[in-house]
Amino acid sequence: MFKPSEDTPAVGQKIVELFQEAGFPAGVLNLVHGDHVPGEALVRNPGVNVVLFTGSYDVGKRIQQLSADQFDRIVAAEMGSKAAVIVCADARLDLAVTSALISGFKTSGQRCVSAGRILVHEKLMDRFAEKFVAAARRLHIGNPLDASNFTGPVIHRASVEKILSYNELARKEGAEVLLDGGPMTHGEHAKGCYLSPFIYRIEHRSSVRCIREEVFGPHVALIPFRDNEDAARIYNDTDYGLSLAVISEDYRAMRFFREECDYGMGYVNLPCIGAEVHLPFGGVKKSGNGHPSAAGLIESVTHKTSWTVNHGTEIKMAQGLSTEIEGGPG
Repeated sequence: MFKPSEDTPAVGQKIVELFQEAGFPAGVLNLVHGDHVPGEALVRNPGVNVVLFTGSYDVGKRIQQLSADQFDRIVAAEMGSKAAVIVCADARLDLAVTSALISGFKTSGQRCVSAGRILVHEKLMDRFAEKFVAAARRLHIGNPLDASNFTGPVIHRASVEKILSYNELARKEGAEVLLDGGPMTHGEHAKGCYLSPFIYRIEHRSSVRCIREEVFGPHVALIPFRDNEDAARIYNDTDYGLSLAVISEDYRAMRFFREECDYGMGYVNLPCIGAEVHLPFGGVKKSGNGHPSAAGLIESVTHKTSWTVNHGTEIKMAQGLSTEIEGGPG
């Protein structure tokens, strides 16, 4: 049973149609459209053995709560994120800027793995910020079906309002706004939910909500750090742990972040949004329960069994156990 988001029903519909065209027998894949009502009905159904969910933490938590009474059910939940790109002191600046642009603004920041935070070593911050903002100003935003555009609109008006509220929150929390993004309402953008990038610089504090909560839009914070230990501490200071990119030429730094950060998918000298389908896809903390998705979902939806056959005339046990019975048979 496949229930796509009520915000993207056409995508789910097309996927099922392609399965049909590929020759899948009727009834193998069943499509259900709707809001939370049919979704919750499916989760409450005791005949459902596996639930695979991608979406917000609040909905994923609800699914896990409803599934707790189903003793034999598997729930694989991939939820929110506050991903980051860490730009180390030895980073190649052009590579760092490109990785940050793709991580923060591709698909207008509407990926669970999109980077809402760019952590930059303090000695590089001024140069990085200048290049990053200049590059963001040049991004082509428009019809996503036009290959010359870098990204398209956000999904709907409610999303626009949410993103703008976080832009305002950043200001209230003391951000230095470097690029004041907002609604694009003229020309080709007049009939869509288009937003230009919002970029700001802010010092890390655990009380700052705009650098801890998922925005899901073109909203990116530049946060300075002193050394690698400081960067790992800042990166981990959220409720999420999904995706991470490290820009560095130092293999010791790469290994340090690999071992010290809370994440499910890590990248070096790459954007943090480029998961390949043959790799595990999932996170820790509020980002998910660690189950893989993409190709790894086979493991989540498969019930493994063991079947051992003795073709000999004697019983020989594993782990060196003896089957001899004192006094013999009978």
